[in-house]
Amino acid sequence: MAKLFIYPKKGDPFHIKIEDKPMALGRAAENEIPVPDPFCSSKHALVFIKENKVFIQDNNSKNGVFVNGKRIQNETELKKGDEILMGSTRIVYDLKIDTKVEVTDEPSSSANINTILHLKDVLKKPDINTTIRADAKSLDIDVIKSEHKDFSVISEVSKALILHKPLDELLEHIMDLISERIDMDRGILMLKEDEQFIPKVVRINNKQFMNQKIQVSQSIINTAVERHSSILISDVQSDARFRAQDSILKLNIQSAMCVPLWNNREIIGIIYSDRISLKQQYTDDDLRLLTLLSNLAAVKIENAMLFEQALEKEKMEKELSLAAQIQQDLLPKASPDCNNYEIVGVNLPCYQVGGDYYDYINIDEDRVAVVIADVSGKGVSASLLMASLRAALHAEVNPDYDIKKMAAKLNNFVHSSSSSNSFISFCYCELNRQNGEIRYINSGHNPPIIIDKKKGIQRMETCGLCLGMFPKQEYEAKTLVLNPGDTALLYTDGFTESRNPQNEEFSEEGLIRILKKSIKLSAGEIIANICEALKDFTAGTDPFDDMTLVVIKRTG
Repeated sequence: MAKLFIYPKKGDPFHIKIEDKPMALGRAAENEIPVPDPFCSSKHALVFIKENKVFIQDNNSKNGVFVNGKRIQNETELKKGDEILMGSTRIVYDLKIDTKVEVTDEPSSSANINTILHLKDVLKKPDINTTIRADAKSLDIDVIKSEHKDFSVISEVSKALILHKPLDELLEHIMDLISERIDMDRGILMLKEDEQFIPKVVRINNKQFMNQKIQVSQSIINTAVERHSSILISDVQSDARFRAQDSILKLNIQSAMCVPLWNNREIIGIIYSDRISLKQQYTDDDLRLLTLLSNLAAVKIENAMLFEQALEKEKMEKELSLAAQIQQDLLPKASPDCNNYEIVGVNLPCYQVGGDYYDYINIDEDRVAVVIADVSGKGVSASLLMASLRAALHAEVNPDYDIKKMAAKLNNFVHSSSSSNSFISFCYCELNRQNGEIRYINSGHNPPIIIDKKKGIQRMETCGLCLGMFPKQEYEAKTLVLNPGDTALLYTDGFTESRNPQNEEFSEEGLIRILKKSIKLSAGEIIANICEALKDFTAGTDPFDDMTLVVIKRTG
């Protein structure tokens, strides 16, 4: 039973047996052969058997069906090894391709290299004096023809590369353009990643080499990169040192070129090509033309990379903006309804999302919980842990809950749900609306400040370690009373550790100073005064941590 071997751009290759019924290929999931390719049409093509032969037919697709590089117009019989191109997906009829590229460390001295052309010599602008002093020497017709051919090819390729393509598709397109203009049996485009050259596109123009491993000498690559030059190796069989190499002997390589992809600033990759079945040696003109094409390709590749980076950055910013909105939605939208109390909070993330958290939870008619927490770290990871803490907390708090057991459960949850270096400072205050009593647990958080109407200060001291530091921790609940005129200030260290241009901290003393000046103001006005004072203090210095404040003021 014949098979189709499918090689998508992304994802693993797979194969499908051809059945004795029409089989649709395309992007849609309901096809008999779904092809995960955004450049394919929903129902791109049909494969069918007729008179014991296998045919393929274009199904009015947008981008067409290509068999062995030619776009088909009618049903086309498939022969073993025929290569089908749909969108960016390669399909081979009844022949598995297993070509691998290996950069070998086999000895290959640069002494074997026939020609080295420095990139700047190839790419430099022509000297105008040589064009106007025609009488200095006779015209070399062969040189003129060669230069005209180079210009024509570069012009043609430049036009073909004008439109933007995704990077993967662009690399394939570049190798198509090069292999169409420079005869080769095999070609490889590699890009530099983490100081190594990684094969991205392989072109095998001679099917007899499809399942053979391609070995590219590391020393040839090193020579091209270190000398900033294009390398031509020709007549390799006549060189005894090359004949000693297994890769040359087994594959009978006649000639090869290795050219850097230089974007006018740095080498971002290389293009390698060789001739095995083609007996004609590469020439210096071939090397010059490949160098010019590679430089043009390198600039286009860099532009594509920058374009995709810009798109990725834009996408990330949109996702972060959405995450920031979701996080803001998790914070209280309004103050709790409490007679004789004002409760106001504010959250200022350092980045778009952060790890600070505050909340109000109605327990019953008499009690409301006021919470503030600070996840270690900043950014997305901290915001995810904050959201998990919020969900776990809301699941635990109910009219019959035990405050100490709740804290212990939260600690175990954070410990089991986060990495060993993640923890949460956490302060939970249970306010009795009737008598002003506050039962609280402070798990390693900055002690909230209580200031009375005579400007006396006390603090909600810690009762245990931060959540998540160690499993099976126990927490002690403490009690104090908020009397009429008293104000409680809960805060995260982003406020106290904010610095001015002189690298001085705003500090707890700075908070207390503003709090004392604002003692007769409402809770909202106290927060506004603190934020304004901090803004004046930092004088435009960028914040380096999330900042959160909650003020509880008993008015009667």
